[in-house]
Amino acid sequence: MTEPNNSIEVSNYDVTTIVIGGLKDLNLIFKAIESCFDNNDSVEELISVRNEFNIRSEKSRLRIESAVKQAFLQFKNQDHKNLIQCVFQSDAPLAEKQLVLFWQFVLNNRLFREISSCVFMKMYFSGRSYISKDDVIAYLKDLFNNNDNQNVSWSESTINILAGKYLTLMTKLNFLEGTRTKSFRHIKTSTEALVFFLYIAKIHGPEISNILLNDMLNFSFIAHEDFLDRLKKLSLKGLIKMNYNGVALNVELLHSYREICDVLYERP
Repeated sequence: MTEPNNSIEVSNYDVTTIVIGGLKDLNLIFKAIESCFDNNDSVEELISVRNEFNIRSEKSRLRIESAVKQAFLQFKNQDHKNLIQCVFQSDAPLAEKQLVLFWQFVLNNRLFREISSCVFMKMYFSGRSYISKDDVIAYLKDLFNNNDNQNVSWSESTINILAGKYLTLMTKLNFLEGTRTKSFRHIKTSTEALVFFLYIAKIHGPEISNILLNDMLNFSFIAHEDFLDRLKKLSLKGLIKMNYNGVALNVELLHSYREICDVLYERP
């Protein structure tokens, strides 16, 4: 089992998104996460030994194994690890697990986070109906031409592939639909998914009580003007405590990271 990592390395840009976006079936990622928490199994056994991802070469299997671990099986602390285990061993609907998978990748991978924030989420909330590969390519070229990123020297081909695989991954997560033209789907953040989001946001910014200042807020798929009302409903259900003074929206989580799924799905 992967041990919690208190210092996740997210400072460097990498091509993990290409590897993950190239997987044929994201259900295999769910299976890999489950195997991480199975004392009788492991990610290595699943991918490299039993080859359940059906990858021909050993080199490719090792590459995918590494990418899956980096994207989804790095944990900032034990609470973080408990939450991911809780979600993926629960009876949560697929749509909720897909959202948590997205948030986990956002936490663990700098480039995926920045593309998602500066391109995908920006366009999603702008009211635009579609996103194109050219949108992502333009962002990446601008990003890597920045003086602060001169050490990144990726070819046109790599950037092109990265942009395509990013959109493919978002389509597999059911955030987009279509083939050549990728249209935004309406993403509904359920009550349970919103609770998971608050726990993940706390992992990202443990010292930030005011959720409005948390960088993860943009990834909730909830318009800012609706966020307060949604949290009021969670508070009335006894899932959180909140205080809003017109400026700060402070949130207190009432259940442990290990137990929250039992609370949400009313298991004894």
